[in-house]
Amino acid sequence: MERRNGHPPEFTVAEYVKDLANRHAITGPRYRRWLWITGLLFLSGVVGFVARAAIDGFDERQPWGYFAATMAFLLTTFVSAPVVAVAFRMAGAHWRRPMVRIAELYSVVGVLVVVMFIPMLFMVPSAHNRRTMWFQGDTLGSMGKIFGAPHVYDILALVAVVIAGLAMLWFSAKADRTQIRSRAGESVGTWLGSWKQWNVLWKGLVMLGGLYFMMLIMTQALISIDFSMALVPGWRDAIFPAQQALASLHGGLAITILTLYLLRRYGHMEQYIHMEHFWAASKILLALSLLWFYFWWSGFIVFWYGRTPLEQNLLDLLMFKTYKWYFYLAFGLSFLAPLLTLLWNSVRRSTFGPTLASVFILTGLLFDKMRVYVAAFSIPNADITDHALAVLPATNIPDVFDLMMVVGGISGAVFLFLLAARVVPIMSIWEMSQGIKLRTVRRFLRIDMIVMGRSE
Repeated sequence: MERRNGHPPEFTVAEYVKDLANRHAITGPRYRRWLWITGLLFLSGVVGFVARAAIDGFDERQPWGYFAATMAFLLTTFVSAPVVAVAFRMAGAHWRRPMVRIAELYSVVGVLVVVMFIPMLFMVPSAHNRRTMWFQGDTLGSMGKIFGAPHVYDILALVAVVIAGLAMLWFSAKADRTQIRSRAGESVGTWLGSWKQWNVLWKGLVMLGGLYFMMLIMTQALISIDFSMALVPGWRDAIFPAQQALASLHGGLAITILTLYLLRRYGHMEQYIHMEHFWAASKILLALSLLWFYFWWSGFIVFWYGRTPLEQNLLDLLMFKTYKWYFYLAFGLSFLAPLLTLLWNSVRRSTFGPTLASVFILTGLLFDKMRVYVAAFSIPNADITDHALAVLPATNIPDVFDLMMVVGGISGAVFLFLLAARVVPIMSIWEMSQGIKLRTVRRFLRIDMIVMGRSE
């Protein structure tokens, strides 16, 4: 069927379900090739981790700065992707349908992040007698000793995010897995598709989505404070945790758009993934890029105009001397490049423009995590209890083991996503089917227009 006035050809629910079920049952050579590539790179990252642990141990944090930055990057992008499904589903955005399952599938990367986070617990000392958000110390005006701060509460918050994301994926994929098993002649289990089951499914997704969103924001704030800001003497910034939480929305949407483009381009799903999906998402991506600058500027301007020796040292450490190139790249790729790309409507109204902006953003977020976490982990253990940062540490240049862990960690996230896509259909059958029933193309004067119905 040919396109009319730029609109893709129409298809029925039965045609869509049959096509997606056939795609899910077959693993192509490109899929197997990338599974091998990402798996081997992930293995090299494990080798780099083992070598680093054997050579340097866990007593000093400085050798583990890039490992911590990789963990934070995965948390801010891959693990944060399900927030796209949560936000757009609650908003009732029809164009969300091809991308919600992609976003939900990235929740499996949370298992890798939890495993990577465990060694980091041994690198950060207790909050006792340190200036942290936990107010623990005999000489620092303690408000009462809190057991296990910060380690117990940070790991519990992270595990809660991962469990909420996996539960949301399980709920969402329940009906799809039943259809796949039914077409294969297998037992369909307890799912019958009754009104009560659909009602429970939707309410479960809403509650889990709300829990996931709240826990993600809190977890980002806790980890950014305890594993970066609290390690630098004198660094006190009320805006920084909020900026890191905003980066989760930024990175989660960017990785979802990039994956959507790859699925359209190399998964041959042009029939289901259209320009309108990128166009709608690009507007939010542009707004988040502007918000990234706003939050960064709100924190930066306080240090810039304060100009105390401590504040000048912090600016030199994080932005203008020790890790200046990481900051310049993070600022340019997280804000300037997406702004100049998405500023033009003709670029936003394409599939490549928002994807290019997403690549900029993801790269900028990686450099931003390196800027923050490598700098924080460069502070010696003996100095983190000081009142102010007096001496700037030397720049930590990545070595071969650092590069192996960075590349291996990101490859491991992609590897887990590819494995999960073999178990759960990469595009939601039930949500796309609802969208097909609500969408049609009607003639109006001399043009064909898309007509949308209301789901409620």
